[in-house]
Amino acid sequence: MNIGLWLITAVALIFSFIKSKEKTIQALKKAYKKFANILLLFLIVMAAFALIVTFLSPDFLRRYIGAESGIYGVLITLILGSISVMPGFAAFPLCAALKMQGIPYYILAAFSLSLMNVGIVTFPIEKRFLGIKVALLRNLVALIISIIAVIVVKFIFGE
Repeated sequence: MNIGLWLITAVALIFSFIKSKEKTIQALKKAYKKFANILLLFLIVMAAFALIVTFLSPDFLRRYIGAESGIYGVLITLILGSISVMPGFAAFPLCAALKMQGIPYYILAAFSLSLMNVGIVTFPIEKRFLGIKVALLRNLVALIISIIAVIVVKFIFGE
């Protein structure tokens, strides 16, 4: 746990409380409500992925998305990530669990970036509000950025 971050947060909270007691209490209430709403989703997602990672053997994961999988592993994780959609607070712990199973960083980059940025599931909503051209362009750009990031991460980590 990062003590510095807790300390900075505590000092900022005290400063805010001194500046405006009412606004600070109102902000804390809003933050609590947001946290309570996210917590259930977070726990469900974490439990589901814990089960998946538990029941899929490390050998299975390494074979299909491990270092030896190469471009096929990247494609598999780009596709899986693009189909589903997940916020960072759920995607990062999942990637940490996959890293503990021996999945290389560049595969995790492909998965996490496409998981958070490319949205096949959310495409109908995007199309409705943004229009088909913008929705397609946004998803295509997100996919291209994910691929570029994979190349950069692979180069940096030498995997």
